[in-house]
Amino acid sequence: MVRNENIQFSSLGDRLKGVLFLPDAHHLTDSTLLPAVILCHGAIDYKEHFFGFAEFLAENGYAALALDMHGHGESEGEKYHVKMAEWVPDIQAAIVALSSHGEVDASRIGALGFSSGGSAILEAAVQQSPLKALVTLDATVRNVVTPLEVAFFKTISRLSGVKRWVVGGDIKLPLYKMAIRVPVSCNLDVSNQFFADPYFKLGYNAYPLPGAIESVIIDTIDRVDQIVVPVCVIHGEEDQIDSPGSARLLFERLRSQKQLNIIPRSGHIGHMDYQKNKIHDIAKAWFDTYL
Repeated sequence: MVRNENIQFSSLGDRLKGVLFLPDAHHLTDSTLLPAVILCHGAIDYKEHFFGFAEFLAENGYAALALDMHGHGESEGEKYHVKMAEWVPDIQAAIVALSSHGEVDASRIGALGFSSGGSAILEAAVQQSPLKALVTLDATVRNVVTPLEVAFFKTISRLSGVKRWVVGGDIKLPLYKMAIRVPVSCNLDVSNQFFADPYFKLGYNAYPLPGAIESVIIDTIDRVDQIVVPVCVIHGEEDQIDSPGSARLLFERLRSQKQLNIIPRSGHIGHMDYQKNKIHDIAKAWFDTYL
């Protein structure tokens, strides 16, 4: 059994919302302070996809915050924007909010980031955030589109800059049909359910540029050698969105304590795929060691 609390706080003047999962109070003493984990979703995504992961961590003695990042879910901000200049401060604000919670040990806060959320926790660690341990899940650390697509996205973004100056707002591209060409899970039923999600459909039918460009074009890999905290890298062997080569490159470039886990029968959304329980266990073991 776990408890949960709705939580909200400010980041860059916008209100962010999340749900904090906590162990059953019957198993705690008045003096118990819990290690905490911030769970960061990916682009065109939202916190509810991480409730299962958060519940698992809470069942095992953690305070686990499933957070809607800037522009996503119930949080404020420009819709569907993925900007590290916003998401990194979101993580910093979450650390402050957790540190003030009466049941959380402020000296033992880590983070788990999926896809673009993985970019964000790595970038936060580059900036020497107080995070004590990281787990990345299919993290986006380099471009996930072809060079031709990079040129296309950058051209549209430049045009959007002109549009924003003249009339305001991003150019919004209908990319849903392109987004569903490749399964996100080895379990095709899960993949189809993910693609049928109205939130996913709306986001990819109005994909903002340059607002979301960092979800596909990013150079986080160039800075990860500056990270000093332990990093556990988890990646699906069958990830067709971002190949396991990204995880191997990330692992190679890291200079801190590190571990690499390439998971068979697991696609891009490993936390919802066949091996989600194994991924849960690997993440817990890492946090058990370093938090």
